Amino acid sequence: EALAKQATLTEQIAQLTNSAPSIVRLGIPAYQWLNDDVHGVRRAHATFFPDGCGLGAMWDRETMFQVGQAIGQEARATHNSATHHGDRGEDPRENGVGITMYSPNMNLVRDPRWGRAQGVYTEDPVLGSELTAQFVRGAQGTGPTDEEPRYLQVAACCKHYAAYDLETIPVDRHHFSATVDSRNMWETYLPVFEACVDFAKVAHIMCSYNAINGVPTCGDPKLLNGILRDQWKWSGFVVSDYDAWAQIHETHNYCPNMTCAAAVGLNAGMDQEGGG
Repeated sequence: EALAKQATLTEQIAQLTNSAPSIVRLGIPAYQWLNDDVHGVRRAHATFFPDGCGLGAMWDRETMFQVGQAIGQEARATHNSATHHGDRGEDPRENGVGITMYSPNMNLVRDPRWGRAQGVYTEDPVLGSELTAQFVRGAQGTGPTDEEPRYLQVAACCKHYAAYDLETIPVDRHHFSATVDSRNMWETYLPVFEACVDFAKVAHIMCSYNAINGVPTCGDPKLLNGILRDQWKWSGFVVSDYDAWAQIHETHNYCPNMTCAAAVGLNAGMDQEGGG
């Protein structure tokens, strides 16, 4: 908060993207927020674990905690080594150098035609909740049942919030509006996110490309501020999927222009654009 008060509006706006520039006069280094460490740190030297469906097929909370712990440790070590050598991952091609992981992907498989079904754990919200929570706690440096760590090992990100489970069929994900009633929302789609927030204390959450009942998720105040912050008392930050903030205007036509989309996203509770 003290730093934000010292930064100009232009400097603050520039920090809302993946490739955040340095603010030399305030001693803030550049940082690359984009790190797709879904089942391993996205660097050549890292350990890669099975894809989502393989991890889900274990039905094993303890092993999932260990997987998250290993990825978190390797992400922190990679970041420490890179920054020691003056590399803060300013180039977006250096995906995997930072300590903000866009992981885990814990959406539910609801349609076998989904092009990313192999990347998620299960179709079951109970199993998904248990595995997601343990992965996050392992990655962030929390014990399986302990309270929050004093220092985060990495900042995990539960994605994609919410009701997101298609690629291009029957319509592409950038234009899709999921029709979901209240019971299905709370019994099917939200339990994994509640476990991620309430038990795992995840650092950030990624809102998805789709809309829900006509409202883009990244611009929905009931979904972001309402459920996450007011109802679940979560204190983390919300990042959009890549350019999903812009798509409030560009694909969903929920706003007539980008100025409106920027205001709708921020006022709804989104904090950062996962893109440019």
